[in-house]
Order: sequence, then C-alpha cells, then structure tokens
Amino acid sequence: MLMQGREPPVLISPFANERVRQWPWQHYRKLIEMIVREHGHSVAVVGTRAQRAAANAIVRDLSSEMVSNACGMWSWAELVAAVDAAPYVVANNSGVAHLAGGRGRWTLCIFAASHAYSEWMPRGPRVVTLTKALACSPCSVGGERCYNGVACMIDFEPAEVFWCFNYARNAAAALG
Repeated sequence: MLMQGREPPVLISPFANERVRQWPWQHYRKLIEMIVREHGHSVAVVGTRAQRAAANAIVRDLSSEMVSNACGMWSWAELVAAVDAAPYVVANNSGVAHLAGGRGRWTLCIFAASHAYSEWMPRGPRVVTLTKALACSPCSVGGERCYNGVACMIDFEPAEVFWCFNYARNAAAALG
C-alpha cells in the first residue's frame, strides 16, 4: 500500500529467480543510501513474502521514514499500482523490470550477462538496461553454477549504477 499524502517511492526490486541474475544486496543498500541522500526520494524494496527476510538485510539501519520493506505486503494489483505511481523502478532482469518497462515507467534494469540482453531485456520507451559484455557472456548458466564469480553482476559498482539512475532521472525531467 502506498503511503497517503507522500510522493510515491522509488521501487527497488533486488531479487530474481536465480542467484546469477541478482546484483549483490550490499550494492543495493549503497544505491538506496545514495538515492535518499542525494535526491530525497523515499524507497520501497519490493519482492515476495519469502524474500522479506533477505530484504531486511538491505533496509536494516536505514531511515524508516525514507526506506521501507514492502516484500510480501502488496497484492499483484497493489504492486502494479505502485509501479504505475513510482517515479523510477530499479530492478534486476526480473518480472518487476519487465512489468515496469512494459507499463512505460522509468526503469533501470541491472541485467545479468547470463542471457542475451537484446532478446531478454525489458522493453519500453523509458528503459535503461545495464549489462557487462564479458568474454563468457551470454553463458545461459542458471542457478548457482557461474564459474566466473558472477562478474557480470558484481562488477557493477553502486556509483556506476547511481550515475545511470541520474541519467534516467535527468531524462525524465527533460521529457516531462
């Protein structure tokens, strides 16, 4: 549920159905800190009820006034409404990224090189997709089997992703 009387939060969806498609939670935490500190946006971390405990590690010790763990708290209809209201959505290559992109929301997708991004990236006029072109990509490896230490995800530094967030934010402001 969205908080009444407040600007809708930036949505952060840090989970995917495979470990190789997840940016490290510590990086998400740093990104959230930058978004709140530099722009004053509130942030809601979204996911399933089963992901709630993992999301607690991300939001722990962050301002409860600005950052919330919404994992498992919203129905699908409420998640769609939150996506529609969100100024920006940041996600791994997961269902939330595809939902946001397809609904025309400003979406920053941190895309694992395990899949060909040109085939599997979220689509939409306001989607920015980050991916690493590594010698091992696309590997089509899933689950826990990456032999390269998931470099395609770990190598994205929070400051680099924040720069891309700012790019999308500036584009949104310029385009209205």
